[in-house]
Amino acid sequence: MKGIQGILIAIGLGLAGTILSWFYLERLAGREAKVVFIGIKPSAAINVGDVIRAEHLAPIEIPRSRVGNLESVAPLWEYRSTVVGLPSTRTFQGGEIVLQQDLRSPGMRDLNDKLGKNEVAVWLPVDPRTFNAARVNPDDEVSFVVPRAGLPNSPTPVGTAAPPSTSDNSEIIGPFRILEIGTRTGRTEVYRATGGRTANEATITVVAKLVGGQVDPMTGQLRGGTLEPVAERILEVIRQTKSQGLQVLLHPKRKAD
Repeated sequence: MKGIQGILIAIGLGLAGTILSWFYLERLAGREAKVVFIGIKPSAAINVGDVIRAEHLAPIEIPRSRVGNLESVAPLWEYRSTVVGLPSTRTFQGGEIVLQQDLRSPGMRDLNDKLGKNEVAVWLPVDPRTFNAARVNPDDEVSFVVPRAGLPNSPTPVGTAAPPSTSDNSEIIGPFRILEIGTRTGRTEVYRATGGRTANEATITVVAKLVGGQVDPMTGQLRGGTLEPVAERILEVIRQTKSQGLQVLLHPKRKAD
């Protein structure tokens, strides 16, 4: 009988220990740092193509120890403003976490989507020592500073002698609308929130207009023609300087009338 009582006591103590351990782990999980992701409110429903609105979203907290690789595939709650306004690529039910693959980011769009029928994209090298790419975004307008022809450090055509020194005046060429910075076609925070990895941003892709030429009746696209003078001039500088990086001037945003 005493042996049975001892066994029962041992079992009771084991159960008590298990329960106490469970309560301890639950309290520990409550104090553990959380990672907050973008989720869909329980009352919300989003269909394919619907624009995601702020009122659709709710934070979903997950303890750091249980996140796993979710951080690499889902944008964090702090980036929710970059999700608002984007079209959904699938149907969402309440309580789901938004994943990067569920979004159609403006930072991932093809350049063709941003070009008009009489426009082309032109890639230009910039001087990374004087250009802060993080503070400039696609759709901003920029000009480029080059030494004025015939002055010190001015572009010298290949195979010709350098011009004589006279002054330090510079020439400003532009403005141009930016399509892409490096491989980024959207704002930095949007690009990162949707899984983009910042790469070399020592090139800028700008819009140049075509003049003349003929419109293709089948596609509506302009064929032939020549580049507008400002684009011809900056490309001439690039050729003459053997693709040296350009100095960039950022223009203020245009205000609506």
